Amino acid sequence: MTFFNQLKERYEEGKTLPQEFYTDEEIFSDEMKKIYFKQWLMVDHVSRIPNPGDYFLFNAEKESIILIRGRDSQVRAFYNVCSHRGSRICLEEEGTKKLLVCPYHAWSFSAEGELKSARYMPDDFKMEDWGLKPCHINIYQGLIFINLSMDEPMDFNEFIAPLTELVNFHNPEKAKIAARRKYPTKANFKLVLENFQECYHCGPAHPELCSVHEKDWVFTMGAGLGTAPEKETQEYLKKIQPWIEDCKTRGIPSKTYLETKEGLSKGLNRYVDRTPIGNGNLSQTKDGKPASKLMGQFKEFDGGLSQVSFNPFSCCYFTNDFGVMFIFKPLSILQSEVELIWLVNEEAEEGKDFNEENLTHIWDVTTAHDTTIIENNQNGLLSHSFSPGVLSQNESAVTYFYDWYFTNMRLP
Repeated sequence: MTFFNQLKERYEEGKTLPQEFYTDEEIFSDEMKKIYFKQWLMVDHVSRIPNPGDYFLFNAEKESIILIRGRDSQVRAFYNVCSHRGSRICLEEEGTKKLLVCPYHAWSFSAEGELKSARYMPDDFKMEDWGLKPCHINIYQGLIFINLSMDEPMDFNEFIAPLTELVNFHNPEKAKIAARRKYPTKANFKLVLENFQECYHCGPAHPELCSVHEKDWVFTMGAGLGTAPEKETQEYLKKIQPWIEDCKTRGIPSKTYLETKEGLSKGLNRYVDRTPIGNGNLSQTKDGKPASKLMGQFKEFDGGLSQVSFNPFSCCYFTNDFGVMFIFKPLSILQSEVELIWLVNEEAEEGKDFNEENLTHIWDVTTAHDTTIIENNQNGLLSHSFSPGVLSQNESAVTYFYDWYFTNMRLP
């Protein structure tokens, strides 16, 4: 029996995972291969690289990926590994280059990944055989997705299909990046993801978020449908039903999507909902007032919030006037990074249509608080006194997350 299976035998449903799931290097290595490298990962927005030669790096675990716009305006993804002796090629996080030149022996590559220069090679050396290794990439509505699998990944159209209606309505393809923040987190990535699967902690930890949203929303929908007791959830859904019906009459998508059993069996974990922010607020800002001009297909403010989760590593929150991309990256067994990217209408002007501090306030302070909470969790979990605790009724999605996790770890 493998060490993972031994640990799995010790797991009790309704409790947190045994300590070694967060501390063992062998487990972490298997998780990267069996889970992280097989997901379609949202990594950024196309407006970051508007011109030919513009590039940025996406770094996670031991991998570094170059995302670059070619001379034909197409965005491509390549492993940041020279095909000569394996050196990293791009060392700066972002920039613009006519050629990608390896700093070791000066092999140079085009933005299309072709090898253009390699000095003093044998006569039978074929330049066309030694280009950069491509990484799977798809772009949907301006959102860039990559897949780190060395094999053929799941069909992207099948993956994105249940999420398209709501994403299309918000139309992030017609948006631009207004702000970006990174939150280095000294903790195992599963603690980062678990924290985002529940809102049991929201009351004591996130006063700013809770002040904007209606109390019932925080309890029943803060981490998505099905994360609170059935009775309270149904009462909340009944209360907002007139709002949902009004959305339908105005042609605004309002269906909730929970991952199907078939999807779960394939290792998928997608989710969509749209609910009112509540308290008469129109946007996720400090005072509840709009942060920018309308985005997507909205004609007026209705105070709605859309939650779109592609998988536990990638999700978006959209209000009427802006979007927030959440990107969760494992870096090492005890080091993660959370990156937030705020999107606004591509025609919005800073200082006129939006103020960056107002736009970012709620999720900036909330994520900073989360970083502290998660790091405290990790520090306590390292103690030899730690043993798995019982999950509350408001943490049922953590168990759901574990089921998804174990399903992926069993898949070939």
